[in-house]
Amino acid sequence: MQLNSRLLECFHATMSVGTVTGAAEVLNTSQPAVSRSLRQLEDAVKMTLFNRSGNRVVPTQEALLLYEEVDKSFRSIRRISRAAEEIRNLQQGRIHIACAPAYSQGFLVSAVKAFNESRPDVQTVVTTRQTPTIAELVASRQCDIGLAAYAIEPEGTVHQPFTDAPEICMLPEGHPLCRKAEIAPQDLEQERFVALGQNDAYTQRLNGVLEALGVVPATTIEVHNSIMAAEAVAQGVGLAIINPFSALSFKHRPVVFRKFTTSLPFKSTLLRSKFQPASALVEAFEASLFETRNNYLREIEQLTKT
Repeated sequence: MQLNSRLLECFHATMSVGTVTGAAEVLNTSQPAVSRSLRQLEDAVKMTLFNRSGNRVVPTQEALLLYEEVDKSFRSIRRISRAAEEIRNLQQGRIHIACAPAYSQGFLVSAVKAFNESRPDVQTVVTTRQTPTIAELVASRQCDIGLAAYAIEPEGTVHQPFTDAPEICMLPEGHPLCRKAEIAPQDLEQERFVALGQNDAYTQRLNGVLEALGVVPATTIEVHNSIMAAEAVAQGVGLAIINPFSALSFKHRPVVFRKFTTSLPFKSTLLRSKFQPASALVEAFEASLFETRNNYLREIEQLTKT
């Protein structure tokens, strides 16, 4: 007789409840069937596991030692069953997202916090990269989701627009332009200005608008990304034209938000690998990203009106 799961199940039940009759009740089977399985198990392991006296069975020392190992196995199976249930209910797992710096400050923290309120055991790994690297990480399946700046359609990915939101003007609290309800490009003339690098596509777009109008801001600092730009504004270095997601992360700092009269949409793209179907957990996290995006846009709309 070969060892199999049914024999171990009868052995585990008998050892757990202490009697063959009790094991039969637990397993919803007959007492003779359990007794037969116990004898077959002894044949399989080539050991006497029980001393028998009428209807009573008394486990031998060998049975006690074997039970320790069998019980470990059954506990492992129960853990696997619980894990499968948690995974099925989106309660367990790991998500890796690569994002542009604009989303790395408050936005993704807000999205993860909202997501984890009902899924506290899900781990999220956030990697901040520039857009070309994000596309590579997603296409090569090194991360589950990419949140890239710009409207892009990289090969090897499934892509969808994530944002097309107007950039806003972010000013230090107390700045004279805070008295205006909206900021026009002409208002930037000779104002202390925080600029992104000249190779940045959004900088080039803004520069084109200003040059066409003959407006020349007084650039005081040029920084690498929008989070650094927002920090510079918060410290009073100057004002900036910036995407709303970076800006809103600084809402508790001494800053003021105003609409910019010229339409300069901040576009971004949500990416997934073309070669790996999204799990239900990833799809749920994407839903959290979109919900957080909507909340951010509603809040920035209110703040630019005050």
